[in-house]
Amino acid sequence: MRKLNLRLKHLAQEHQAVMHFISAVRGANPESEADLPEVVRRVRKVFVSDLDPHFVEEERYALPMLREAGRDDLADKVFAQHEAMRAMEKALDKPTTEMLVKFVHLLEQHVEFEENEVWDVLDVELEAQARAAATAG
Repeated sequence: MRKLNLRLKHLAQEHQAVMHFISAVRGANPESEADLPEVVRRVRKVFVSDLDPHFVEEERYALPMLREAGRDDLADKVFAQHEAMRAMEKALDKPTTEMLVKFVHLLEQHVEFEENEVWDVLDVELEAQARAAATAG
């Protein structure tokens, strides 16, 4: 059972919304390249309003905790994925279907990586911090 603090629980819950977004983008299936700009416009809007702020919050709260736990490898990978998606979003100025598919695929891989590896490490770190606080006080 996850013991994540409130802020990290919120981030984990946002992953569910991201997975729904990924499904919606995949379901949009532009019928032609002429439809692509509208799909990309929606993706970029969600990126600016939801995804990038989510990344910033993870960088502010989750990544330092990973580093404290001695997991620079995970923190570096999360940050590298964030930066790759930021670069891909900028590249969508001149979109192709292939670029959009790559962006959505990386976003999905990122969420799965965090859910299957990162949050488990954070659970252990938070438990250790709670035990240390209980024995100190």
